[in-house]
Amino acid sequence: MITIRRLGISIAIAGLALAATTANAGHSGLRVPPADTFLLGGDQGSPMMVSGRNVGSTSIAILSRSGGKDVAIATVAPGGTFKHRFEVGETALIRNLSKTVESQVSVDFSGSPSSLSMTYSGASR
Repeated sequence: MITIRRLGISIAIAGLALAATTANAGHSGLRVPPADTFLLGGDQGSPMMVSGRNVGSTSIAILSRSGGKDVAIATVAPGGTFKHRFEVGETALIRNLSKTVESQVSVDFSGSPSSLSMTYSGASR
């Protein structure tokens, strides 16, 4: 009986930890100007999961920046989805590949929006 009770308590604690992690997340309906890049994170103290759907009419590129080096993760066509885990200190880059059309992306990410850096890299901002 004690073993079953301990198992129940362990499951309850694990559930609370998962709920806290899920609650600490953000969402953005993101618009990226032509040939611009949106940067998310870079200064986070824990890994962050970034996922999304390209809801616009132009392809986007998902990249990771660490130590000043950009690494391509995926090219996402209109209607496509992406998901990637960014490690501590990595920056998520969402780049609009069109030089003339604004991109639109629905993005979900772990971490509190108030504690993550968010900016654009292009001259348009």
